[in-house]
Amino acid sequence: MASFDLIVIGSGPGGYIAAIRAAQLGLTTAIVEKDPALGGTCLHRGCIPAKTWLETAHRFEQMKLAEDYGIDGVEAAALKPNLGTIVKRKGRIVLKNAKGIEFLMKKNKVTVLKGFGRLLGGGKVQVEGEVHEARRIILATGSAPKPIPGLEADGIQVLTSDHILELTELPAHLVILGAGAIGVEFASVFSRLGSKVTLVEFMETILPLEDQDIGLELAKIFRRSYKMDVRTRTRITRIEKRTDGVVCHLEGESSGEVVGSHLLVAVGRAPQLEGLGLEKTKAQVDRGCVVIDKFMQTGEPGLYAVGDIVRTPWLAHVASDEGIVAAEHAAQSLGKDVHPHPVRYDRFPACTYCDPEVGTIGLSEEAAKAKGYDVQVGSFPFAPMAKANIVGEPHGFIKIVADKRYGEILGIHILGPKATELVASSVALMGGEYTVDELIHTMYPHPTLNEAFPEAARAVYGRALNM
Repeated sequence: MASFDLIVIGSGPGGYIAAIRAAQLGLTTAIVEKDPALGGTCLHRGCIPAKTWLETAHRFEQMKLAEDYGIDGVEAAALKPNLGTIVKRKGRIVLKNAKGIEFLMKKNKVTVLKGFGRLLGGGKVQVEGEVHEARRIILATGSAPKPIPGLEADGIQVLTSDHILELTELPAHLVILGAGAIGVEFASVFSRLGSKVTLVEFMETILPLEDQDIGLELAKIFRRSYKMDVRTRTRITRIEKRTDGVVCHLEGESSGEVVGSHLLVAVGRAPQLEGLGLEKTKAQVDRGCVVIDKFMQTGEPGLYAVGDIVRTPWLAHVASDEGIVAAEHAAQSLGKDVHPHPVRYDRFPACTYCDPEVGTIGLSEEAAKAKGYDVQVGSFPFAPMAKANIVGEPHGFIKIVADKRYGEILGIHILGPKATELVASSVALMGGEYTVDELIHTMYPHPTLNEAFPEAARAVYGRALNM
């Protein structure tokens, strides 16, 4: 039996960052991982591999327009995607990052325990039959695709986001159920690579968790530029598998049948708690998620939970911050001189890496009104911006949601080129320290996409200069 100050179960962005921070603070630390390599869902079956597909699709689309940029010799009609090579490249990138995490564990003297970690109670963790003791434990076991009764995946015709990352043949017609981040990202990938795509969403707009204007405009771009069949207020009630494809029976605003070669079920994910042994602790589970306080503590003394198993935004960077908070609080409780700061959930940036990209932070217009704010909004399109035209992506907009009384910026919503990069600078504009007037008087370099920020701020008052 080995003893540690801290054992972290799960090596995704929440887990491995927590382990590193704990080790830096002088805690003897171990990390448990059931998969062959470290990195968790984000690295192996989520964020990173999906972005490699998106990058290929983006470059494929650009190469088809090479002649417009003065590049001769590229025959657009001759271009075709090689999915086998895409998968191999994805594998190389994932492997490189996994080895990087292994190196960080060695560098920080974190012990790696391979196998499924199970709580035994009393600070004990069982891994592959061996029992280890820990003064503190952090759970970071992540999530997995949520199964939908009647739409069970077979990995051949009916796919989850895990399966689609390994496809080596291009679907003739990909039907996607669910137009959240996962759904629109893969819709963006395969429509650009040449598949016919039908996107089905039960809610009123695609990306239903975002500001409504984002979903409405993105749907227009998908339909206009990529001939995508986007169906909102619609659900798939049942399917029939045939040798020539999958028959999807639809109900709602766009009822009827759609026959696709493949169906991607992208309707949510579920926390991975089964077999973890929570019943042997005082930790509480509410609607599938572990209940925690502001320092990520559960109801069991010395037991913390972070990432996709708690009811906070399920984003890798949020999980990493939660891991740091949990590690620092654990270290503080063991006598280390550290002062953890709870995560600011009102200031987290959210990114969707479809094409065009989406980056948002703060309240949507609808959410701000629901909270009782006297709301003013301003939007500015990328179309008149020189840099957007130079890069060949003059679509989308920046929208600012503000409090009319004080000019406080309540939310920033970006649809367009490099939106996931642009939103990073928006974090500093939130929280009351920055106002619409101050943003108007902030100077941005020319020509850049950032120039749209002060124009959107001016639009709040109806006086944008470039319109």
